[in-house]
Amino acid sequence: MHARVSFEEIRKIAHLAKLSFSEEEFARFFQDISDIIAHFEKLNELQLEGVSPTSHISWSEPPMNTDEPVEWQGSDLVLQHAPRVEGRYFIVPKVVEKEEKPS
Repeated sequence: MHARVSFEEIRKIAHLAKLSFSEEEFARFFQDISDIIAHFEKLNELQLEGVSPTSHISWSEPPMNTDEPVEWQGSDLVLQHAPRVEGRYFIVPKVVEKEEKPS
């Protein structure tokens, strides 16, 4: 089986995706798509008789950590070294100015 794609089909797909290319870019893009399809066609040549479709999938569940809140003892130490704090929060300089809405 050979899945080939025509220049016109690729041009139509690019148009539907609202992509625009120069003729040189389009020729390169078409060649890249053709190379990718050719690479996948090689997969059809693999001898897979007797190989189960899921022969390499591990069905074991990944280990899960318990989700329990923990009291971190280092917060006081971190706050002691901060230049400015208010209660248990860092005070930092404003980095975004409020924009005025146009009337």
